[in-house]
Amino acid sequence: MRFLQLIVICLCGSVAAAACSPIPGAEQLWSRPKLRWLIVGEIHGSNETPAAFGDLVCDALEHGKRVTVGLERSSSEQELLDRVLTDPDSAQAVKELLHRRDWQEVEDGRSSEAMLHLLLALRDLHHTHPQLSIFAFDTSTPGDSSAKRDEAMGKTLLSLRERKPNDLILVLVGNAHASQKPVMGLGYDPTAAYLPADERVSLEARSNGGESWVQTYVGTNLTCGPTNVGSPSKKRAREIVLDPKLADFGTVDGILSLGVPTTASAPAAGDPTPLPDCRKQYIATHRSARGHQPQSK
Repeated sequence: MRFLQLIVICLCGSVAAAACSPIPGAEQLWSRPKLRWLIVGEIHGSNETPAAFGDLVCDALEHGKRVTVGLERSSSEQELLDRVLTDPDSAQAVKELLHRRDWQEVEDGRSSEAMLHLLLALRDLHHTHPQLSIFAFDTSTPGDSSAKRDEAMGKTLLSLRERKPNDLILVLVGNAHASQKPVMGLGYDPTAAYLPADERVSLEARSNGGESWVQTYVGTNLTCGPTNVGSPSKKRAREIVLDPKLADFGTVDGILSLGVPTTASAPAAGDPTPLPDCRKQYIATHRSARGHQPQSK
């Protein structure tokens, strides 16, 4: 099966120690004595944002920070994530992780190949920085409203203030959750709003155009697959800039500019069987639009 092939590829590629690729501008973050939470908001489903986030984690460690990585994953996965990070042979843990419902059925990028590669990169970093940990902070339950889910995630991240008093918490989350004020006219506080303003920095991940693997509505039909994310009015280099005016979405402190167009990252477990309705709709739409069916990743 495809996800078993991915395990072999990822684990073989994770033998070598991870090398940092520092992002210009990050040093202004590491020098902030009160910084406790660094939140990166993304459009789920690209290869480039998880990779850049991994570079941020690596750079923070190289600057002597104790780091906990907060991922928008269900807290029910915590044991498996710990095993991926720490077990001498994590192949079984990866296999079990990819069998879980969220990795099998979520089609919006949170369970992408890029996210799996990020986990394996964090495993590499753990070899040389054993204090590094992963924290799955989505403690919401099925049926929770969006408002209740954001509240649960925000308060769970806030709990790390006491549980990890010496750690810098680096968080990768969807861009709506990274906003410090309600977005899109929604009348509730996003995840980042539950963290102390003087101890947090929120960044919007910005690309120079490209695609992401997302779930989106086309008319009244929900589709999932590679989607154009639009082109910015100005292309930027790879850098962090603390200027809220540069962000396109929500209320944040600045941007993490990726410096390149993004590429779509497909689900790490492959398309489930049977196909979800959103994939059927995507394939049908693209078959009719292009005269053929795109090859499913």
